[in-house]
Amino acid sequence: MILITVTDVMQAEGSKGKFLITVKLSTGQNEEVRTFPVFRYFLKNPVFAGEPPKVGDFLGAEKYEALEFAESCSNAAIKAVSLLAFGDNTAKKLTDKLRQKGFSREAAADAVRFCVEKHYINEEDQLRRLMELLCEKKKYGLRRIRQEVYQKGFSEDVVRDVFDETASELDFDAAVYDRVKKIGAAALSTPEGKKKHVSSLLRYGFSMDEINRALKRLHLDAVEDDFDDTDE
Repeated sequence: MILITVTDVMQAEGSKGKFLITVKLSTGQNEEVRTFPVFRYFLKNPVFAGEPPKVGDFLGAEKYEALEFAESCSNAAIKAVSLLAFGDNTAKKLTDKLRQKGFSREAAADAVRFCVEKHYINEEDQLRRLMELLCEKKKYGLRRIRQEVYQKGFSEDVVRDVFDETASELDFDAAVYDRVKKIGAAALSTPEGKKKHVSSLLRYGFSMDEINRALKRLHLDAVEDDFDDTDE
C-alpha cells in the first residue's frame, strides 16, 4: 500500500495562480518525493474544488491522479501560450499542435479552454483579420476565402457569427479589379485569353458578376485613356 502525504504547498514565485505542491509517496520501505507545478485553474474540479490540498493531507488514488492530470494540463497550457507567442492559432489548430507535442486529448482540450477563457485566443478577431488579409492583400474572392477559413479550423459558431458580417464589409469589386488590371487589356483581348483568365479569376473565388464588372471597368478606363491621349 502506498501512502501519499502532502509535505509542502507554496505559491510559485511571480505567479499568484500557480502552486508548487510537494508530496511524499511511502511504501513502508521506500520513499519518493514529487513536486507538482499546477495552475489553480486546473484544480477547478470536484476533487479539489479550486483549492490546493493542505500540508499534512493524505491523498487517495483519485486525488493523486487528479493532481497528476492538473500538472499535465498546466504544462500543456504553458506550451500553448508559448505557441501563441509565435502567431495566431484557432482552438482546433492549437489543440492539434499540443497533441503532436505528446499531451493527451483531455489535457490539450483543457489547456486550450484555459487560453480561450483568458482571452489568449480570440477566434472572432482572428477570423476578421484573416478575411481582411485574404481580400485586401491576397486579392481573393468570397468563395476562396470561405475555403481558406474552413481549412484553418475556425469553429462553426464563430464562422456563423462573424463570416457574413465581415464579408459584407469587404470590397471584392476592388480586389477583382486589381487582378484584372494586372492581367491587362491585351491579355484579355482574344476569346482564348479571356476564357483562360476568367477561369483563373473564378478559381480565386470571384463571382461572374464581379468579374464582368471588373472587365467593364477595365474597358472604360482604357477608353478614357484613349480620350486623354487624343486631347494631348
